[in-house]
Amino acid sequence: MANRQKEIRNNPWVDVPVAKDVWHILKSQTVADTYYIRGDGQATNDLKSVEATHRNWVSEIIDLSEFPYCYFTNGTTDAIHHWLLTENREYQYLIGDYEYPKLIKEGTELEHGYFIDPDKVMYVSNPSATDGNFFDLDVNCPVILDCTYVSSTNIQRINTPKNTEQVMFSFSKGFGLIGQRLGLVYTKEPHKTLHILKEFENWNYGGVRTIDLIMDNYTVDDRWNTHRKKQLDVCNNRGFEPSDCFFLATTRDPYYKRRRRMEWNDNARICITPLFNKYK
Repeated sequence: MANRQKEIRNNPWVDVPVAKDVWHILKSQTVADTYYIRGDGQATNDLKSVEATHRNWVSEIIDLSEFPYCYFTNGTTDAIHHWLLTENREYQYLIGDYEYPKLIKEGTELEHGYFIDPDKVMYVSNPSATDGNFFDLDVNCPVILDCTYVSSTNIQRINTPKNTEQVMFSFSKGFGLIGQRLGLVYTKEPHKTLHILKEFENWNYGGVRTIDLIMDNYTVDDRWNTHRKKQLDVCNNRGFEPSDCFFLATTRDPYYKRRRRMEWNDNARICITPLFNKYK
């Protein structure tokens, strides 16, 4: 037990559970399945089909009807690359949110009781990377919305701020597909870089097929339904507070203080995936 405690205390990352059922589904796919000639339309048809399915797949959580453009990306990190590569405005983010954007371009950190600058773009994750929970956000500034943790939670509604410009999704978290790099991003206007790539059918065809396989076999809340009891058992045994995301929890135990992401809050976000091992 002590070794496990130390492992999750020392781990700043989110380690996603992998599952045998997902592994078996992936075995049904081969690289040759998408050995297409670029420009013959097969890849475009696949992406159109996946887009239509995905819009419906997440519809109980988020309404994407105001975002007519959809693009495949190599995970959310790739979507962030393309956003910041083409972003000329300053941006802001909540302290404790996903760290990756500020590694590429410095932004303004917003503290508790924060003033949101209406002239700056706001990057925000919901469910939040700070603690794995859904939250309501009502702002008037432009928003880049990161929904990476959707498919790791139950069905809860995300109220999209009216000035949201992009909505990003990933399949890495809920299904353990970290190495496959699977993402979709929706925009209100044609994306400056991704739209050009899309016109030339320049994306990962196999990745699109993998997304289709996942959605064909699972509902958006399947992983939460499958793992929720394990999460509750772990949290009850350790005195943790379960997050909306099934492999995350929070605690005020000082032992885990290095995992605190919010300077004004003594709650630490911890990844409890290592404690799932006995359930394999």
